[in-house]
Amino acid sequence: MKKNGHQVAIIAPGDSVLFKKAKQNGLMVYPMSFKSLAGIGEYGRIKQIFAGEQPFVVNAHGKGDAKLALKAAQTMGVPCRIMSRHNGKRVKSTWPNKKIYKTLCHYIFTTSKDSAKHLKQTFSLSDMQIFSIPDGIIMPDATAPPNETPQTAARQKLANSLGLETDARFIGIFGKTARQSKQQLYKIADQLSRHFPSHHLVIAGIPENQNTMDKRFISLAHIPALPEGQDAFYQALDCCLYFPNSQNFYQGVPWEVIRAMACFCPVIGPDAPGIRDILIDNKTGRVFDPRQSESLPKIINWVLNTPQTIQTLVREAQSRVEKHYTMDAMGRDILRIYRLRQIKIDRKFQMSS
Repeated sequence: MKKNGHQVAIIAPGDSVLFKKAKQNGLMVYPMSFKSLAGIGEYGRIKQIFAGEQPFVVNAHGKGDAKLALKAAQTMGVPCRIMSRHNGKRVKSTWPNKKIYKTLCHYIFTTSKDSAKHLKQTFSLSDMQIFSIPDGIIMPDATAPPNETPQTAARQKLANSLGLETDARFIGIFGKTARQSKQQLYKIADQLSRHFPSHHLVIAGIPENQNTMDKRFISLAHIPALPEGQDAFYQALDCCLYFPNSQNFYQGVPWEVIRAMACFCPVIGPDAPGIRDILIDNKTGRVFDPRQSESLPKIINWVLNTPQTIQTLVREAQSRVEKHYTMDAMGRDILRIYRLRQIKIDRKFQMSS
């Protein structure tokens, strides 16, 4: 937005990652707790901010800040008010929710088609009120040292970091693994280690995983601590498995799936809301039934042993990410809706004059 000439101000808790990153990048920031006990005082403060900034758009990103920020924006006459919903949890048709989704905002953004469909049905919204705009990524750098492919270089880098032979091969696991049944994860890891002894199983390294895995599991898999957004990790994998959050079946398009596809990594995932927006069986990846994990070895074997077909799938997946799931694509979609709102306001003004 800033690169397109828009002035951006962030109102968020002062200790949040969003606030700190926005401040580091030179954006205008206003600390706000959005805690219920501070509601009345913060509501007045937000109105003062809007009076000074005179924003064209206010975009709220959660129920807590929406109740304050969108109400203040409505009171101060902000022309374009947006409610962004970043997960697919079902929303009940209660009076407070109806007020947010039907009265306080002009538009609703979701990160999946499933979530958009649910909200549209729950609150009787039109197609021009709600839009599915998935989170965008910056496409990875595909450069590699001379005489090496990006995957070869990435694979050797990961092998070195894990103290393995340089020709080691890898299968990755992503998702909210710490919240899943340890027994289920152990069963899957045991299956993979027996069926694919030439491959090392790697679980994407969120620190909490290390504290939830017992010794027998750690003997079957590597759990490296990896910085967020390390494309070389995805590029090193022969394929990856994505497991959804068992406590939030309805979710947006997973960031890990988008990133893996952008790095030409074959993705195997469940048929679940959000994921199915981008993961289409035998077109952009492979789909499995999470209730039948015994089918995984057969699917993985197919992925590892049909290289020509898999190349077609990963190219289609990468192309889809590049067209619809980048920061630029997300920005274009949002700016298009801003212009739509401006046109609507201009027409209303012309009719009244």
